[in-house]
Amino acid sequence: MNETKKGPVATVITKLTPAGPYRITRPNTMKANITLALFKKVPVALWALLNNVIQKLTGNAKLPNPPETLVNMQAVADAYAQAIEDATDGSKLSREIRNALTKDVQSLLTRTGNYVRTTANGDATILASSGFEMAKQHVLVGLPAAPGNLKVLAGPLTGQAEVRWRTSHGALTYKLERCEKDPEIEANWKTVTTTSRVRFMDGNLEPFKQYFYRVSAFGTAGQGATCDPVLGRAA
Repeated sequence: MNETKKGPVATVITKLTPAGPYRITRPNTMKANITLALFKKVPVALWALLNNVIQKLTGNAKLPNPPETLVNMQAVADAYAQAIEDATDGSKLSREIRNALTKDVQSLLTRTGNYVRTTANGDATILASSGFEMAKQHVLVGLPAAPGNLKVLAGPLTGQAEVRWRTSHGALTYKLERCEKDPEIEANWKTVTTTSRVRFMDGNLEPFKQYFYRVSAFGTAGQGATCDPVLGRAA
């Protein structure tokens, strides 16, 4: 059995094992960061980003020593702007010049972005002052809750039982278990299937026999709690 306690900063997961309990602490959010994704940007967008970075780094006491001087960065930006204009309905040579400068700008922004990341060390204020776009914060989801609203219905064919349940937030897959005898004895439970769906048609059952079912959800943090057993009858 696992116990999850989510605090304001981190989630503590206590796992009970035969050797005793042990705890895993996971931060609720990842460190702040900037995103580059430079190769997805068209030349005009790349030029706009470069100009924004130059503007934000000018007089920025928190990022005083970029790998390239701001004067040189501005010269590259001006040359790139001209190359973009020349390549619009221009010759093959002008497009080749623009493409070559695109690689130079990507390299310049990559070096500058790495400098920003190293200097900021996850400080969101410093990162946001750099002119680069902030990366989306990925919130880590704790253990998923026990699936709710478990129902067991007689299936459409003899020897079938249809099992349904409600989704659990953060669940990636579900483990469905079946019990033919005393549900209080753990050894009586057998895994029927592991599925990403919230329903399953169980087959090859003894007609009109009653079975217990239960479901647990698995997420990125592991297996969550198991729902209470529900009794149903096969068709």
